[in-house]
Amino acid sequence: MLSFSCLAEPKVIHVLVALCDNKYQAIARVPAAIGNGQDPKNNLYWGAAYGFKTYFAKQKEWQVLQVNKPNKGKILEEIIYKHQSKDVYLIAQAYDGKYINDTVDDFISYSAGKKSASFLIDKTQIEAGAKAHLVVYVGHDALMEWSWWNYLPDSWRWYTLSKAEQEKQKTRYAAVFACKSQKYFTPPLSRLGITPLILTLHRMAPEAYSIHAMISSWLNGEAKDETRLKVATAYSQYQKLSKPALHIFTTEYSQ
Repeated sequence: MLSFSCLAEPKVIHVLVALCDNKYQAIARVPAAIGNGQDPKNNLYWGAAYGFKTYFAKQKEWQVLQVNKPNKGKILEEIIYKHQSKDVYLIAQAYDGKYINDTVDDFISYSAGKKSASFLIDKTQIEAGAKAHLVVYVGHDALMEWSWWNYLPDSWRWYTLSKAEQEKQKTRYAAVFACKSQKYFTPPLSRLGITPLILTLHRMAPEAYSIHAMISSWLNGEAKDETRLKVATAYSQYQKLSKPALHIFTTEYSQ
């Protein structure tokens, strides 16, 4: 069973979505209408049928508290959700596809516990980013083109942390919904001491049904093998595969 520490404080999930972008990312091209990384409304990973925003809008256990649309910067839209029956907040941010490297940078920084992100909702301060209990990256695997060394200072590595920081990192989880993420994200994430929840072994579609299945299982305190099965089952259902896609998902770093 997965366990949570400090049960009195709300749990926080932080999801970073790098919008699909035909122009600025080294991806197999998708139809122009869903491949514009500057258009969150129609983007494959945000506003399309199985994009994060559209899919989660249909999930009754998640209430939208606030939608922010910054006038400038790398984040085009962010949504703050509250679980209807659990003391859990979810922050989801849609990053301009042009800034996918910044998205990865922020994800690794948050996974390291080194970059703060605070949100104020009805006088309640929500601490995400470095203090999130679960940090999730969604999108193209940009580390296929860029070395993780670009994002990871030596001072962030596990062996440099105090014992208190090491214990804190063990209680935090990271997930990466991107093609072959175990291979490319294991080197940086494993050096940070954060616990892997879901990584991928093959090329895949990082759509919201799998992310929703993971989050639901994690919040229910299910074992990692059960979470993997739930994610694989959801993926197969929407991709119309004959059996759970267990060959795509893993819960561990590569050795």
